[in-house]
Amino acid sequence: MSSDEEFESGGAGAALVTPKRAGELKKGMVAFLKEKPCKIIEVTTSKTGKHGHAKANITGIDIFTGKKVMDISPTSHTMYQPVVDTNDWTVTDIDDEGFVTLMDDDGNQKEDLQLPTNEFILDPELGDKIKTAFEEDQEVVVKVQSAPENMKAKEPTEAIIAMRIIRSEE
Repeated sequence: MSSDEEFESGGAGAALVTPKRAGELKKGMVAFLKEKPCKIIEVTTSKTGKHGHAKANITGIDIFTGKKVMDISPTSHTMYQPVVDTNDWTVTDIDDEGFVTLMDDDGNQKEDLQLPTNEFILDPELGDKIKTAFEEDQEVVVKVQSAPENMKAKEPTEAIIAMRIIRSEE
């Protein structure tokens, strides 16, 4: 092999999940429970039974829907943690169909997200709050969370999960 050969790197990017033993999961971590990304709110372990494995009973809240999910796994088995990313974006426009135009601090724009609907249980009125504040000419910054939607996802799913108002126009 000569030293002047060039190889282009593959564009796979960073992994969307990382492995973790079920017995190592703790409250506050994010892990896939029943194929959904969930923030763990409770972990209990049972003693080793006659079949040889201690079990972890894990309860979490789906990070996209807010629904409660419970899962059981032997503590020695591998579970997976999604790589969760959170970024702040400024709302620059909202169209009639509820699609939001967002801009980050570097001037990059995003136009593929919709306002959260009432199905978003963590704050059912979040979409209405964002729209009302924007219509009142307030500078609205939203928090966008991205993570794989499930274990088979090839791309991360993104959702607006929170908002804050920077300043009011007088």
